[in-house]
This record gives sequence, C-alpha cells and structure tokens, in this order.
Amino acid sequence: MLLKELREEVLEKSVQMIKDGLAFGAGGNISALDSESGLIAITPSAIEYTKMKTADIVVIDKVGKVVDGKWKPTSESPMHTIFYRERDDVGAVVHTHAPQASVFAIINEPVPMVVAEAALCIGEPVKVAPYRRPGTDELARIVLETMGDGVAVLLAQHGMIAVGSSLREAYSSTIATEMSARLAIMARSIGAAPINLDPEEVKELRQLYMRHYHPTTSD
Repeated sequence: MLLKELREEVLEKSVQMIKDGLAFGAGGNISALDSESGLIAITPSAIEYTKMKTADIVVIDKVGKVVDGKWKPTSESPMHTIFYRERDDVGAVVHTHAPQASVFAIINEPVPMVVAEAALCIGEPVKVAPYRRPGTDELARIVLETMGDGVAVLLAQHGMIAVGSSLREAYSSTIATEMSARLAIMARSIGAAPINLDPEEVKELRQLYMRHYHPTTSD
C-alpha cells in the first residue's frame, strides 16, 4: 500500500478528532504530506471516520490529483493542497468543526489568547477568514492569505483549520484553539471578561515553544 504508515497516522488522528468532539460523522478533514515523494495522504469524502479503514485514506498530489485510493478525496482538498504548494513549513493540515471555536467563527471574532498553553501552540489570536463557499479555490485562497505565516485560522460560518510541520503539531494547535475558545466562552458565561495575555508575551511564549518543545533524552 502506498504511504501505508502516513495513511494510518491520518486515520488515527481522524478518529481522535471524533473522540475529542471536534467533528462529527464524516465532518472535517485531515491530511499529511510525505516529504520524500511530495504526495499527500488525505481523508476521503463522506465516509464516517469510525467506519474508515487505512485503505480508505486517499493519496493525492499537490494539485489534488488522485494517485492511489478508491474514493474521492474530501471536497476540501483545495484548502489542504494550497498550503503544501505555497508554504514549505507545512507538513499537515487539520480542518475541524470544533464547536467552541466555531462560536467565534459565526460571530466574526478572533479566538483570544487567554492561557499560556494556547499561546505556546498558536502564537497569536486566531483570526477569522471571510466567508467563502466550502470546497472552493476561493475559500482555499482566503484561508491561506488570512493565516499568513501563522498556524490556525477560523472559517467564517464554518469551523477552523490548523497547520503544522507534522500532524502532531497541527492537531495540538487545533486543541489549543478550541481550549482557548472554550475558556473565553466560560468566562463570559459567568459575567466576567477574560483577560488576554499581553501580545508580546504571546509571541515570546511561541518562540520558546518553537525552540524547546520537542522530545529530548536525559543525557
């Protein structure tokens, strides 16, 4: 099977996305890049993740052409492939319908950085990309432009997307965005205004994360 291990990793994270309440049924989509071949393992369209097998994950190239797999790739493939074509630092893309983050997406308000853990993973408030119809090249382009060199962005009236050098990083940024959104909503629900971290502290925390947060031995 072509890119068997990468397909397994994409499937594993897809099932985790459902367990974590970030998507439901066949909602959302995940992809990862094989740096050697330049090919992409991506979730198929309209198949529930809990029923999916490794072979159901589709392999495409950077323009969305199917290289291996019996299913059509997700209709959101353009929103994935544009990152692999235009950002050399991106090795994985995670698109979810995370409910708390989606609250901010429907009120057109960035997710604030209210806890250090989120600042470490994300490095800035998560902006909202203007609405474009799902599955279109127009959505892919506005998402890329709104995110800039960041790692996460909200999709107006839709959900969120996060990227990373690996699936672990992209998924961590997804969780961090959802956590920050949840805590901000909880604070507002008790009539309190959440206190945002200082922007310079957010940037510094992100730099610390980038420099030091990786597995190391004790030697």
